[in-house]
Amino acid sequence: MEKLIYLDTNIYLDYLENRTDKLRPLGEFAFQLIKRAIECEFKIIISSLIIDELEYNNYSKQIKNLINDLKELNKLIYTEETKDDEQKARNLKQKFKTSLNDTKHAVIAQRRGAKFLVTRNIKDYGELQNLVKIRFPENL
Repeated sequence: MEKLIYLDTNIYLDYLENRTDKLRPLGEFAFQLIKRAIECEFKIIISSLIIDELEYNNYSKQIKNLINDLKELNKLIYTEETKDDEQKARNLKQKFKTSLNDTKHAVIAQRRGAKFLVTRNIKDYGELQNLVKIRFPENL
């Protein structure tokens, strides 16, 4: 059985913008992670929330192309955000003092059985690591 991973929006942005920080090639890390999925190491879970966030950042066309490519290769699992996800995230947000969208990502990743939630902002997830393991792409 393939491992499932959930990529946070910032990983897609790293890939699409080929971003770097002062020392590291963040876009390359994201590319290598997607390549590993294509090579059958795992499948990627993508949610309607991720797509909404990428469309908000004007990446509608690019994300649709990436989604289509990954779907063709049977490497993508699409999931809709549910009302239960929203309610659970609101409750956890209050408890752990995390952002609503980060909390929703963790809730969705857990519900869909992701082994890891991959992100650049691990510290923002705080105690949500009790729901799903949080990792940088280069540490996966």
